Amino acid sequence: MSEISKLEPQKVWEIFDLICSIPHISKHEAALAEKLMELAGNAGLQVIQDETGNVIIKRPAAKGFENAEPVILQAHLDMVPASTGDFDFINCAITPRITGEWVMATNTTLGSDDGIGVAQAMAIVLDKDFQCGPLTVILTVDEEAGMSGAANLAPEHLQGRYLLNLDGSDNGFCIGCAGGARQEITFTPEYEPTVTGQAVKITVDGLPGGHSGLCIHENRGNALKIMAEFLEQNDIRIASFNGGTADNAIAYFAEAVGISGKTVAGLQAAADAYTLLTRAELPAAKNLVIRVEAISDAPQKVWQKTFAADLLSAMMLVPNEVIDFDDELDIVKTSSNLATIRTYDDKIVIRTSQRSLVDSDREKISETIAAHFRLFNGKSEMGDVYPATPPEMDSQLLQTAVKCAGNLQKNATPYAIHAGLESGWFSRKNPALEIISCGPEHHDYHTPEEKLNIASVARFDTFLRQLIRMLAE
Repeated sequence: MSEISKLEPQKVWEIFDLICSIPHISKHEAALAEKLMELAGNAGLQVIQDETGNVIIKRPAAKGFENAEPVILQAHLDMVPASTGDFDFINCAITPRITGEWVMATNTTLGSDDGIGVAQAMAIVLDKDFQCGPLTVILTVDEEAGMSGAANLAPEHLQGRYLLNLDGSDNGFCIGCAGGARQEITFTPEYEPTVTGQAVKITVDGLPGGHSGLCIHENRGNALKIMAEFLEQNDIRIASFNGGTADNAIAYFAEAVGISGKTVAGLQAAADAYTLLTRAELPAAKNLVIRVEAISDAPQKVWQKTFAADLLSAMMLVPNEVIDFDDELDIVKTSSNLATIRTYDDKIVIRTSQRSLVDSDREKISETIAAHFRLFNGKSEMGDVYPATPPEMDSQLLQTAVKCAGNLQKNATPYAIHAGLESGWFSRKNPALEIISCGPEHHDYHTPEEKLNIASVARFDTFLRQLIRMLAE
């Protein structure tokens, strides 16, 4: 166990430490699910795992609370993998560390999104001394890579009136969120034999990255677009182009290999000049670095010139920005993110994600992105789609949460976010559910700078327990 297991409330931190020790990126949550089911089973609780891999834990009402409305605590098991270097997220544990008033990981994402939500739900459901009505804990899979867990959850597990989604933060109560879609664009590369010149590897690094919904309006820079423009401006014959980490993250890193007619020094001078211009245009990109290195293992083939020009143009011109803004809610309404590119022998795959508070607007921008890539001979295939959650200001759950927060001097502002939450699927499956999202203070999701505030975890644990008791009473 790491040093964080001694923090208070100790049970929450012990479970979060355990979560960090078991690899659990999207599509690889099975080992973590098995361990949490073991903990619940050993405590005598009813445990179910559905075909998708979701874990459902049921605890009956305490004596005297048999007539209380059921409360559902929900969080997701998976995390986003992002690191400052090569890291094997499938086989290696996250290493948490205490840095002042924060818990961070060591050169990787921490996974507080949403490991801390899982830990807090488990700490409550395993606490035999906690007196409340019937509790259900739902731990979903694949939230970060498409929400297939929420999409495939049977409605029978969502019977109840109140659902607390523990995938939020401490800046109030989230009562609405954007829906989203991901799509994959495939290009069939055209090659020609390698040309003479200097074999080089070019790296774009140092951008802040971030959540592609919560940070899309901050002009943080996109490594894929920066790389595409630099390659196009410097007439580099490309052999491979890879970058980005996840569909729902802003690309902060990209790498290309190719052949240049310039020397390494000449190309680095061009990179330095381009870097200064980009930093001036994008203040958030103040740490941007473009590195040029000579490589001895020259590629055996490069992209044909016309094909390369088309693909780079497609990347440079595709919308990667805020499309529309909701003035009433004071948040982004619709956006699109150019997320990743991967080069394989027989194909090049680009992935994008679109979001909107209005499902019909999200459909329109997704169609626009697909049509854009078709102009450059890219074949688009729609992937995971998840619905928006319209804000609901008048629910009993929200009113009770606001009252509870007032008792504890906690921020109780209702708000909506330009990011996807699983609540959209849950409200479709049970329209009678009242849902809010909340959590402790954590920042820089989906980046290696992710951090979780220590004191806020204790505050949120107190709030969550009091709110559940108030709902039961």
